[in-house]
Amino acid sequence: MKKLILLSLILTSCGMFHPTNFDKPSLNEKVLSVKRDSIRFSEILKNNSSEKTLIHIYASYCPFSQNSLKEIAHFQKENKEINYVFLSVDHSYFDWKRGLENLPVKGNHYYLPTKGKGVLGRFLKLKEIPRFLVLNKEKEIKIFKSSKVSKIKESLQ
Repeated sequence: MKKLILLSLILTSCGMFHPTNFDKPSLNEKVLSVKRDSIRFSEILKNNSSEKTLIHIYASYCPFSQNSLKEIAHFQKENKEINYVFLSVDHSYFDWKRGLENLPVKGNHYYLPTKGKGVLGRFLKLKEIPRFLVLNKEKEIKIFKSSKVSKIKESLQ
């Protein structure tokens, strides 16, 4: 009986963490713009008034991220009404800036100087890239964790 109770506790405690809103510390995380201006993550979200926002977390040196960026470029052609925010976790600001030259996507680009290990990265439980989030007009998180563009397409239909 004790084993059965222990097993049920373990299985129920492994539920997926899926917040619907960003917490205050993650919203206060500072990122860098292309011009190297520091901006809070909350300001990025406020500046976007689209019905839906897709956030793509990537690194320009990562082959998986490069493939996902190509997929997003095709996705953008069919979904122009969506606001696109790209957050890079490249090794340095300069690596990110060089990588921007070859990106096939359009949108708002920012660099995470904490490389995903800061408050925002911990909130997102960021362990792998690429990573996608989808937000609605109220900036509520509708998709918290997806690594495939196909999953994003399914959820937006």
